[in-house]
Amino acid sequence: MAKLKIPAGPDELTPEWLTQALRQTGTITDATVRSFESKTIGEGAGFMGQLAQVALLYEGSEAGAPRSLIAKFPSDIPENRDIGNHFRFYERETRFYQEIADEVELRTPRCYYSAMDVEADEYVMLLEDLAPARVGDQLAGCSPEEAELAIRHLAKFHATWWESPRLAEIDWMPFVSDPTQVQAVEDSYRDTWDSFLGRFGDKLPASMVRIGERLTDNIASLMAYNAEPPRTIIHGDYRLDNLFFATPEGGDPLAVIDWQIAFRGRGVFDVAYFMSGGLHPKDRKAKEMEILRSYHNILTENGVRDYSFDQCLHDYRLSTLFCLVYPVIGGGSVDMGNERGVALWDSILLRNVAAILDLDAGELLAK
Repeated sequence: MAKLKIPAGPDELTPEWLTQALRQTGTITDATVRSFESKTIGEGAGFMGQLAQVALLYEGSEAGAPRSLIAKFPSDIPENRDIGNHFRFYERETRFYQEIADEVELRTPRCYYSAMDVEADEYVMLLEDLAPARVGDQLAGCSPEEAELAIRHLAKFHATWWESPRLAEIDWMPFVSDPTQVQAVEDSYRDTWDSFLGRFGDKLPASMVRIGERLTDNIASLMAYNAEPPRTIIHGDYRLDNLFFATPEGGDPLAVIDWQIAFRGRGVFDVAYFMSGGLHPKDRKAKEMEILRSYHNILTENGVRDYSFDQCLHDYRLSTLFCLVYPVIGGGSVDMGNERGVALWDSILLRNVAAILDLDAGELLAK
């Protein structure tokens, strides 16, 4: 079978290329892509890839042929692309779909075609369009019912991979304690702390400023701890902007996209990341322990042993504390002219700070 040239972006897609790509994976067998319409989606500062929604018109009918798909490419912004390559984001997600997506408990988009040439820095994926499902909104937040749904599905996924022998085989997926990642987080946090304080410091109580300052010297140890057993696959960016929910028009109850920064480590990080960033503080505080107990119960019901709820809660508090690095780095570097970006980091910060204080997570920092 002839190897297809990897297009650099949506502008290089052609009906002929799409036809060959879809035929190579058996997505179509007889139909031919006659024409298509492409629309760029997901634009925004800091975005790590190019996404296009591609509506297909075929010559000949064929049952199951996708009428629309999502074409995903590396970022065309040099700085973002360099970051993606440095941390192997593009390779990581491509290999996720090629090697383990079919074994993942969570509903993920079907991958119709993928190809990569790491040395040439070329990647492409053709993914299922999840419409008419509705994507979440990190800025708006979610209801407690949506949070419960998201964490129930997450727990089943984590349980499937909990201390699985297969984890050793996916060495292309780094541990949370990967030195490159640790160094990047430490450096970025230090570099943006003063800027962050200048922009958002007036929203923090003095106690949180002290916690934020002490966190600087604890980042590496927290990441090392989260890489210790018991391990599973961590999505790494389990937030509302990467989750799709069913609508009256259709869609699965929950689907999850964007596996670029998946890690191996302690799964409760995903829970803390979602809860502390996606729920309004009042809703989170009211349902937090109930949802965390449900997460732990589902783990045990699906075979997880030797992981008590007390340990789960301890790990959850530590991860919530670590999640402060995201609004510090994001808020400290956001373009203040980007109104939605500023509002987003402001809301994430206030939610995360409330969670840290409610959980008294600051007491877990090394003295």
